[in-house]
This record gives sequence, structure tokens and C-alpha cells, in this order.
Amino acid sequence: MDRQRMRDRIREAQRVEVTRRSLLKGIGGLGAVVAAGKAPAFIREAGASTPRKVSFMLPWLFVGGHAFEFVAMKQGWAKRGLDVDIARGYGSGAACKTIASGQAMFGEASFNVMVSGVAGGMDLVAIGAKLQLAPQAISCRKDSGVKTIKDLEGHSLLQAAASGDTVMFPGLVRAAKLDESKIQKTLVHPSKLISTVVNKQADCTGSYYVSNAADLEYHVPSVHFMYADFGLQTLDLGLMTTSKMIKSEKKLVQDIVDGAMEGLKVQLLEPEKALDVYIEAKQELRTVPRKLLIQHMGNTNALCLSPAVEKRGLGWMDPEDQKRTRDVVVKYMEPKNDPPPVDKMFTNEFAGHVKLTSAEWARAKEWAAPYNPFKRS
Repeated sequence: MDRQRMRDRIREAQRVEVTRRSLLKGIGGLGAVVAAGKAPAFIREAGASTPRKVSFMLPWLFVGGHAFEFVAMKQGWAKRGLDVDIARGYGSGAACKTIASGQAMFGEASFNVMVSGVAGGMDLVAIGAKLQLAPQAISCRKDSGVKTIKDLEGHSLLQAAASGDTVMFPGLVRAAKLDESKIQKTLVHPSKLISTVVNKQADCTGSYYVSNAADLEYHVPSVHFMYADFGLQTLDLGLMTTSKMIKSEKKLVQDIVDGAMEGLKVQLLEPEKALDVYIEAKQELRTVPRKLLIQHMGNTNALCLSPAVEKRGLGWMDPEDQKRTRDVVVKYMEPKNDPPPVDKMFTNEFAGHVKLTSAEWARAKEWAAPYNPFKRS
């Protein structure tokens, strides 16, 4: 081997040794930094988990009673590593179809509409109730001359096609012994329900007490006829998903329910705070009168209260209420097929983990009392 090649090999060996020593020194230093809890940015980034994308559909517009879901989005769901996209709804019927078809992973809708959908072949399961009392109503201007439910005969009524109150209306007709042929019913786009009645182009609107009933009352003196007063009392707006999701993603389902109920607890106890979080998330709500959003929230909170959740925790669904919900659907909504047993449509497996103390319940009840439709004069 000539001398030049020998010198080249010696220089290469020296270069490799220097590189090896530098690397060991660097590793030693890095180990000390990591041990001290100060991993550099590239290490932290490499080990960080990406938030899980989750789709969630509401039953209706962004009204005040949905503040709890946006509190959950910012707090309860976020701390569980979930990035939840909340989409507006177009009625409980539409929400149920969207969830059952897999276009949304989770959502909120009326449980009576869900039961009817399951009877028709949809894969849906209730995983936690928000409303313990049914919110469906007929809302009328006071000056329309409608003073009793029977007075609907001879007056005009607007309805939105996919809304839960519309789906249940045939049941109300039978329960209240109305002559439906004498009611001037018109289906309109949801955005036209309130303005048309306020402008005296119609007398009444099908409504949810937690949303468009509050909208009407905000604009004009109104009267409300609750479906529940005529025997159509059900568990209502609440969380749902598919049985497939429950089987394959139990932890995700638990995280969704727990995060949502933590948000509902804030809405019950600190409504103004919950509303602030909501408005921050949905900037378009800045143009909505705060008083109206509070009315939505108050009406919602009033229907969230029951001995069942006070005893067992938020989201809990009393088995008797589950059965009553199914029975109402069978009796008044007359599905083409009988719904399956309640244990196939409702589960408390994920509900009841978030609780309020006795003092907190007293506070929540006191705040919601003025909005209770069943105790108004």
C-alpha cells in the first residue's frame, strides 16, 4: 500500500473517532436535559399526540341551550384529546339520519324521533339525555285568539318538515282529540317559522320550548302548549351514536359523554360563563341579543332537571322514562314496525359520571325556576 493511501486511511479513522465522541457527548447532554424534564422542541413535537377529529351534529340552529357543547369543545373534549367539529342541524329527523348513516359520529336529537328511526331500521343508540322533560310545543301569539289547544282548529299553524314537533304532531292530534282537518297547516323552511307568525301571516308555529318558542316569546307575547301536558312526555334531546361506534370505540364514546356532561354542569351552574364561551366560539352570536340566548338557555336548563339525574348524575336515563319514551312512540307516532326493546336503544353505560352536590342542585334549580313552562301562571 503506498504512503498516500495510508495517510488517507489514518485521516479517515481520526475523523470517524472525532464524530463518534461528539455524538456520545451530545447524547449524554441530551439525556441530562430529558432527565431534567426539558426535552427540546423537536423531541416534544415527535412525542405529541394529534387530537382526534370527531364530527358532531346538532338538532337545530346555534341557540343558547347548546352552549354546553361548546364548553365541552373548549374544555372537556379538548382535555381528552378530541377536536370536535360541531355542525348545525336541520331538525331531529335529519340529525338522526346523518348519525345513522355515519356522516356524523355523534350528535344530539330528540329521543322519540330516534326511537321512530330505529323502528324504521336506523342504527342509533341514546348514550345520555340532556332534557329529562319533553320540549315539543305549539307556540302562538297571544293576540291570535288561541287560548286552548282546541282553539288550534280554525287557525293557521306553521311547521318545519324534519322537526321533532312535526314528527310527533299526529300524536298530539290524537291525544288532544283535535280535528286535524280544521287546522290550516303549512310546511315552511325553519328560518320562516318565527318571522311569519310575528308578522301575523300565521297564528302559531310548531316549536321546541328550548329554541323557537323562546324566539317567538322574545318578539311578542305568546302562549305555549306543551306536548307533555297531553301525555306525550318523553326523554328528549340528548346524545346519540351508533351501536357500531359503541362496540368499536368505547373509550371515545365515554370521552364524548363525560366531556359533554361536564359542559352541561357549567351551563347549569354558571350560565353566563357558559354563554361567554359559546359566543367566543361562534362569533356570529355576537349579533344575537344576549337576553334571547339566556332565554334559550333558561328554558333548556329548566327541562334538564329531574330526580333521576339528581340522584344518578347528568345524562342518566331512568329505565321507566326509557320505557315511556318507547311507549309514546308506539302509541302516538305509529311506526311501521315495532321499535326494539329499550335496552337496544338506550344505554346508561356511559352516563352519570358527572354529578352535582345538593347545594349545586339547589343553585341550578333556583336559576332555572323562572323558565319552567310547567309552573308558569
